[in-house]
Amino acid sequence: MARYLSGSSSSPSSSALPPTSPLIDLTSSPSLPSPPTTSVSTSQRSGGKTSYIWNHGKKIVGEGKDRWQCNHCRRSYAIIGSSTSNSRDHLNLDHGIPDPKAPVDTTQSTLENYRRPPIRLDVLRKLIVEWIVERRHAFHETDSEALHKIFEYLDPRSTNALMSRNTLKADVNKYFQTAKATIKESLSLARSRIHISYDLWTSPNHKAMIAIVAHWTAEDYEVKTALLAIREVHGEHTGENIANVVYPAMKEYDIHTKFGYYVGDSATNNDKSLKYLDQFMRDEGYNGFNIDQRRLRCFAHEMQIAVKGLLFGPNVRELEEYPATAGVTEEEKREYAKKKWRSFGAVGKLHNVVKYIRGSPQRREAYSIVRDELQKEAHKKLKVPVMDNDTRWGSVMDMINYAVKNKVHLDMYCRGIEELEDDQLTVQDWVDLNAVYYYKINLKMGRLPCSCNRSKC
Repeated sequence: MARYLSGSSSSPSSSALPPTSPLIDLTSSPSLPSPPTTSVSTSQRSGGKTSYIWNHGKKIVGEGKDRWQCNHCRRSYAIIGSSTSNSRDHLNLDHGIPDPKAPVDTTQSTLENYRRPPIRLDVLRKLIVEWIVERRHAFHETDSEALHKIFEYLDPRSTNALMSRNTLKADVNKYFQTAKATIKESLSLARSRIHISYDLWTSPNHKAMIAIVAHWTAEDYEVKTALLAIREVHGEHTGENIANVVYPAMKEYDIHTKFGYYVGDSATNNDKSLKYLDQFMRDEGYNGFNIDQRRLRCFAHEMQIAVKGLLFGPNVRELEEYPATAGVTEEEKREYAKKKWRSFGAVGKLHNVVKYIRGSPQRREAYSIVRDELQKEAHKKLKVPVMDNDTRWGSVMDMINYAVKNKVHLDMYCRGIEELEDDQLTVQDWVDLNAVYYYKINLKMGRLPCSCNRSKC
């Protein structure tokens, strides 16, 4: 959202530095006082002096008069009785070193307040909103007493930007509508049709959500991508239910008449959703579209299917399914799945090993003990094993990549574990895993061997 919001920021300025880190201007050449004609006293804390000015200067005697000389710029001021106001004003105004014991009255307009840079409360409020949204904080975060103390310490005036939860919620909606209007205007000026992609996922609070993304060529001929909406899908994940969420979002941005192509995975409900989108457009009097021509497949997903088919064969989805259900225990199902995975060679055995490690907190802890010992020897941090699954694209390759880079670690852990006796990776298994790993590297770098089998192609 922030990338579509125009905003201004105040010029950076230095705040007062603590006494231990004085601000010293090395470029200026201040005028120095005339050298004293009599011997000087260099004591900074003589005679029971307790003012903080003696931490930053010393007493000198010249021409029969006592003077305080600054350690930072060598300027000096006459000492009149017990008054130190001239010296304190010099440290505060010229070096930004205020008296730490001086009381601060935030309600009184003083010279110090006027010297501070102005605070744009509207800009600060927008920054707070962006922080809340980006970090997914609760709206009542701004009620935190600790947060108020931080703002008050930095600048008491900034606390006025800390809104109540209701005001913060209203600000979030306001900035969202501003960003939405900006995207809508850009879409209206697009030099291409508006292409969309959408996919279903499950939120952390177990809601079925769909993310809708637009892709287009902007007025300046740059390719743009923007998230249009994240909406909840109610009921079954059918093509009709998906279209019932996507089509209203397209109409909100006025792109339903400029629809170009859809890119998504090969799920059949995505194909059916396009049929309903075409039907909705025609029912409202708009031109429909050729579904077969406008349907594009996600290359990453197709590659995932191809790689898993290459590694496991066409029936990979049946690996975790037991053919019979009546009178079969969960233990028997797990044992069947292990044997089925093991029959696919090195990758299947690696799957069983990783699944075993991640199967309980105790196994993870035992793995961590081995990991900690190896970390000391390798002088680097080792991660937990990566598990493959059907929904995370490239997860099989991630699992293999982890295994190849942590071979010693995995071999050491598997020794002596009876449950993994049949799944311990042999020398040939590691050769096979390395072959798959380097095949993936060559594929990524575009160095796959040509199918024509020529030495040069």
